[in-house]
Amino acid sequence: MTYPQTFVQDIIRQYCSPVQINNTLDENKLIVEQFRHVWTPDLRILDATGFELYRWNGYLPPAEFAPRLLAGLGHARLRLRQFDAAQMLYADVLRRFPTSFAAPEAAYFAATAVYRKTGDGQKLVEGWDELEKIYPMTEWTVKQGFP
Repeated sequence: MTYPQTFVQDIIRQYCSPVQINNTLDENKLIVEQFRHVWTPDLRILDATGFELYRWNGYLPPAEFAPRLLAGLGHARLRLRQFDAAQMLYADVLRRFPTSFAAPEAAYFAATAVYRKTGDGQKLVEGWDELEKIYPMTEWTVKQGFP
């Protein structure tokens, strides 16, 4: 079980205002349709207006759910141009969950967040070089390659 785990609950309490919607009830039909719900669990990070900043579908065990949520929160902060907050969340993924599926993506976007904040292309290349050393066989290593 994922949600009962203390470290998962701590992340949710610190960063989220969780809402659970029963997709089988007629009274929830409009919101289910609004978000084009397909499969459960359907997890979304929304801004205060309801704009979707990040989402994923499907069950993840606690050691994968926590870093996916942290990375998703990092993506939300990045989209909101809160570069320091995004970088902090990505760094948390890399520090606490370095072998998770979300770690290479967090490494990729950690470098991206620094670049977006500073405009320093050298920092971006250095971050992506580190990504390639630590996570050489991932889609994120491929994505950082320049043509």
